[in-house]
Amino acid sequence: MPPVNFRLLLVTDRSLVHGRSLERVLRESVDAGVPAIQLRERDLPTRELLSLTQQIRAMTRDRAVPLIINDRIDMAVALDLDGVHLRASSLPVSVVRRVLGRHRLIGVSAHSVTEVQQAGDDGADYVILGPIYETPSKREFGDPLGLAVLAAACRHSSVPVFAIGGITRERIESVRGAGAFGVAMIGGILGRENVGNAAADMQSAVRAAWPPDSRNDSRAR
Repeated sequence: MPPVNFRLLLVTDRSLVHGRSLERVLRESVDAGVPAIQLRERDLPTRELLSLTQQIRAMTRDRAVPLIINDRIDMAVALDLDGVHLRASSLPVSVVRRVLGRHRLIGVSAHSVTEVQQAGDDGADYVILGPIYETPSKREFGDPLGLAVLAAACRHSSVPVFAIGGITRERIESVRGAGAFGVAMIGGILGRENVGNAAADMQSAVRAAWPPDSRNDSRAR
């Protein structure tokens, strides 16, 4: 399976970019050091999503930044993307793996310890667990899980667990302490007026929490 070699995953939401081009703010983020992007524009019609993905792919390929798309296995194959992120209602991991092969990443969204364990057992490469803290973008998934649930999920997971939901610079060290492999962020970067500065600030905090030369995480690949 491909390595999960990033600790910060930027998840997109074009409704947060205040009228700016999503491609533009993602370019600013990548220029500032964001190491991986999950394209999560689920409401876009297929042709618009295809055009947007092609633009972003052209930019991320030049920078060797993994680009992962929500659910669209067809686009992942057609555009040679780095992976697919699955929701609970998506196709099973085993089915997606047969289509994508073993050289592309498969991530899964989880909202409980049981779902994290199941994703690992099913063959996912990583899991995003949340919301850990209160955040507007994740209210549909219920109350915040908190650090205790995150810690339990990380203890029982066979694959890297990324924390999402209300992640701020100040909270990165706390989720690292709970055992998270990394963090996934939306508004903490894209919702800021200066996206580049926000991205650089978050990446700096991530590097401090998970030093690049650290070898003490048994799930780092």
